[in-house]
Amino acid sequence: MKNSSGWKSAVLLGMGVFAGATLLAAPTKAQDQNAVPPAPALRATARLVLADAVVMDKSGKALAGLGPQDFAVLEDGKPQKLTMVSFENPAVIATALRSRRMQLPPNVTTSRPEFRAPSGAPVIVLLDALNTPMLDQARARMEMLKYLNTQLEPGRPIAVYTLGSSLRLLQDFTDDPALLKAAVESFTPNAPVEQQLSRINETLPRLSGARPDSLVRSSNTDPRVVIYRMQDFFNDQANLGIDMRAGITMTAFRAIAQAVAGLPGRKSMVWLTGSFPMATYTRIIKYSADADNNPNRVAINENYDDRTKEASSALTDAQIAVYPVDARGLLGQLTGGAESQGLDAGGELKTGDEYAQDLKAASSRLQDYQATMKQIAEDTGGKVFVNQNDLDHSVELSLQDGAAYYMLGYAPTSKLDGKFHRIEVKVNRPDATVRSRRGYFALAAQSEAAKKQRDAEVAIAMQLSSPGASGITFDARVLPAAGAGKTKVGVDFLVDPTTVSTEDAGGGSKGLALEFHVAAYGTNGKVADHRDTSIKAALKPADYARVQQGGIPYHLDLELEPGQYTVRLGVVDQNSGIMGTADMPLAVGKS
Repeated sequence: MKNSSGWKSAVLLGMGVFAGATLLAAPTKAQDQNAVPPAPALRATARLVLADAVVMDKSGKALAGLGPQDFAVLEDGKPQKLTMVSFENPAVIATALRSRRMQLPPNVTTSRPEFRAPSGAPVIVLLDALNTPMLDQARARMEMLKYLNTQLEPGRPIAVYTLGSSLRLLQDFTDDPALLKAAVESFTPNAPVEQQLSRINETLPRLSGARPDSLVRSSNTDPRVVIYRMQDFFNDQANLGIDMRAGITMTAFRAIAQAVAGLPGRKSMVWLTGSFPMATYTRIIKYSADADNNPNRVAINENYDDRTKEASSALTDAQIAVYPVDARGLLGQLTGGAESQGLDAGGELKTGDEYAQDLKAASSRLQDYQATMKQIAEDTGGKVFVNQNDLDHSVELSLQDGAAYYMLGYAPTSKLDGKFHRIEVKVNRPDATVRSRRGYFALAAQSEAAKKQRDAEVAIAMQLSSPGASGITFDARVLPAAGAGKTKVGVDFLVDPTTVSTEDAGGGSKGLALEFHVAAYGTNGKVADHRDTSIKAALKPADYARVQQGGIPYHLDLELEPGQYTVRLGVVDQNSGIMGTADMPLAVGKS
């Protein structure tokens, strides 16, 4: 930000929608950003795919000194021409970014990354209570505290999130061990209702013998009929629980991606989890009570592969490599430990056949869970840690992995078709291994389902308890007018156009579509007033050039009673779904 007088007269774009807006000092010029890598996104105006690659020698150390001639990048099997190859050091990136930070003028807040940039390679720790049994949650908490007490190195910034029925930010990026330990200690093991629901079918005994020919003709006193009917019902409830857990987890991944998207460079996410439910299951739809003999009985396979790829793509677009760590550690007995009495839900000793069924089901679940964890790790360029008791060591290895990497960039020949495009990175050094993202979804016109999803994510990002978002860069001034009683509060935005996508509007014009959101929260945590509006504009070449120099202004007004508030401001790019948020304390009148 330039250290100028702060605010200047509005730049009118020839469109009434911007009239009356005021501008903060123009965004930092491109030449000031040379030390910082470009934002990891696909833009319609200048399309670039970035892939960060961790290259290790045979001893497991980062391999330096490679150039463009040492890499080959394929998209959907086709070679791509590299336009960028650089060896990145996160500490250097952080120093360069933080050096751009300057004091903000009074009553001004910002989403600029330099005001949130950590001091080194950013690391996110996600304590997953939604998908982890309570005993394993307690173990993960203990091991994280052990790591913070014995292995945390100075200057290593970590952010701590927890996932239950919703995502919570316990501690933003800090290298202060006391703050990090306090955040982890505040994590209380619990079993969210979604987790209990998805395991409800495990409470029933597994009966030996054949299923009755007909649940209608069989005797109502036959215990097998009752239990099979209960199993059908509970299976439906368990599948509902799996759907809920999967949806909440995917939403959390996207929220974390939005929260750190504006921070340049590679980020590592250590995901401490126990049983992520992303395997394929079969749901049976029944059209009559005589379900087994009805020809209209329909099976629907629910496959989460596409949803996993979408979540992985959101993470990799934000340059987040995921390191799943199985919170259960070294797994021995799959159907219960010493505390298990070997009884079924009916209180009877499990038969050999029932025990074998339980063991087979447990083994299948374990393979599904770990396969999904491995897929997300490989899709994002991370590494999975399973069947290990030294959880703290796994965390340390995850953190070290992002200490240095290569940034590869290319202009893809594929179209913006909304499809998943697979990326393969190769290095021509013997005994070298490389890990990088495995693909991306090419930005295309958003479907109605995607728009609804975006709206839901915006609502989450605008909640005061949410970690917010950093993908769109903007400055904002919030200033109440003088007066007694209910007071008008003016809000002036200035959006950095380099973080906004545009579309071809014909005749050389550029089309943009933005949303502006403001919510004022009182000391009781409730919304006192809010404004939500959207604009669409086709900028002629001269207007677009002016915007590129001065930013995109917009003005909104709130009305607030005297008191103390926290204002959350948000800007959303409707074309890409990327958003940015910022907070600001506000005193209105006499408090």
